[in-house]
Amino acid sequence: MMRRIAVVWHFRAEDTMRAFGRAASIAAVLMSVAGMAAAAEVRVLGVDVVEQAVRGLAADFAKETGHRVVFTIDSPAVVMKKIAANETHDAVIVPEPAMDQLDTDGIINPESRVRLAKDGPTTYEGALTTDGRVPEAARAFVRFLTEPDARAKWIAGKLEPLADH
Repeated sequence: MMRRIAVVWHFRAEDTMRAFGRAASIAAVLMSVAGMAAAAEVRVLGVDVVEQAVRGLAADFAKETGHRVVFTIDSPAVVMKKIAANETHDAVIVPEPAMDQLDTDGIINPESRVRLAKDGPTTYEGALTTDGRVPEAARAFVRFLTEPDARAKWIAGKLEPLADH
């Protein structure tokens, strides 16, 4: 009798494990599909000085998150004109004085301002815009720009990562 119970339990345990395996596989597929559906296009407006470093970091960010980063890169004067013309972006990267003006004008979320790198006396900052479409994805990208692993890309772009990186 004891042997028969053990054999019945073995089959039930095996069936349970198969069912669990199928459920885990289905959950993984659903999470993968949900992750693809949640992938965002982050629109970034930035100054040309930071382009090399930020494009490299954006490629890494896209691989890790599935979010795509689309850039509009130009000189600081043109970037400010684009903002004045009400072009919509999710995040901006500009010199600190320009960021101060955007902050004063209510164009960026002041709590999202992050110091990124320096080029001589000029400090560049990133921030979320107040009218961006994908604030969480944009916030994740701006944070990604400040991670310790980002230092090498900033240095390769001939910029000095700030000490708080």
